[in-house]
Amino acid sequence: MVVGIVAEYNPFHNGHKLQLDYAKNVLKADTIIVAMSGSFTQRGEIACFDKYIRAEAALLCGADIILEIPTIFSTSSAKEFAAAGVSLLAATGVVDTILFGAESDDVNLFTNSAQKLIELESNGTIDNDIKTSLALGETYAVARSKALESYIPSDLINSPNNILGLEYCRYIKEQGLNMNVAILKRAVNNYNSSELTGKISSASAIRAHLNKYGLIEAVPKSLMDIYNNNISVKADDISEMLHYKLLSTTDFSKYLDCNDNLSDRINKSKEKYISFTQFCDLLKSKNNTYSKISRVLCHILLDITWNDFNELKADGYIKYLRMLGFSKNGSTILGEIKKKGTAPLITAPNEIIYSTDLYSSDIYRAIVTSKTKEIIPTEYTRKFTLTNI
Repeated sequence: MVVGIVAEYNPFHNGHKLQLDYAKNVLKADTIIVAMSGSFTQRGEIACFDKYIRAEAALLCGADIILEIPTIFSTSSAKEFAAAGVSLLAATGVVDTILFGAESDDVNLFTNSAQKLIELESNGTIDNDIKTSLALGETYAVARSKALESYIPSDLINSPNNILGLEYCRYIKEQGLNMNVAILKRAVNNYNSSELTGKISSASAIRAHLNKYGLIEAVPKSLMDIYNNNISVKADDISEMLHYKLLSTTDFSKYLDCNDNLSDRINKSKEKYISFTQFCDLLKSKNNTYSKISRVLCHILLDITWNDFNELKADGYIKYLRMLGFSKNGSTILGEIKKKGTAPLITAPNEIIYSTDLYSSDIYRAIVTSKTKEIIPTEYTRKFTLTNI
């Protein structure tokens, strides 16, 4: 069995270790392949640790192969993030099971709801219900949530992890992929909780405390040296770069997830800009959540446009499998991936890699260089991670 996991590992913590252990010990996975976001994440924020560091952490804790989700999709909505992640795992030609964490481990609930969602969207039912709610003054997010709750259990659409799980199942069904679904029920804590809850804490809580108190009991002890010996990055470290980009641009509507109204709001608010997180708070509104604003600003910084997104999505999301690292066990299946995969496996940048992936890595490198005052290898000279485990 080859189990695939879509993840961010931002950072890798004990909850992630439980998931890998579940794949190995309960599902009896022979190999675990992870589709992981790179330098920027689905929240529209820069990752707290370099992607190679996060890949190494996962490999040391049981993962076998780490592949990078293209930046355009790793910073997109839950639907597109999930579709790209599953598409990447499917493109290996060897993954037969998708494993994800959720508040419910009822596989039938997710798969049946995913099928219902496909039907509702294909016949226009959801769109009509949303339009009715919008006419009554509801925000789009509330309108969509209400529309879905009429047909799908509310628990599935009120939790970020459940929403992602539903989107994984939706994409598998839409594409007719020959993949099984396995779910590990989350132990404790809320996805967005900023409170530490012992050994099992949310990634949000761990990020919030990394920069204040150093590493804590919520991450595997085997990773302490990796985290202590490498610089962490926080959301506001992109503030100056973003500020310059905002001052040098006037029309933001071309950027992914932005529209004319939000573009005007950004222009009118630029003089009040202080930092990335402060500007997200300033711009958020009834119709635009903090996460939506964060993703838009991320796309502006990274030059990700609607045209870029639409072109790559139409092309099937994944054109290559970008290797970030593999274990000794993972090396035994690389030949099979090269033989059965529908996209080439690459270990270093070449002419087919998306320019946005290189650019986002350069921005990350520039920030780390500024913080450490050290020369950091580029994507062309950086070596991917190998472990002997």
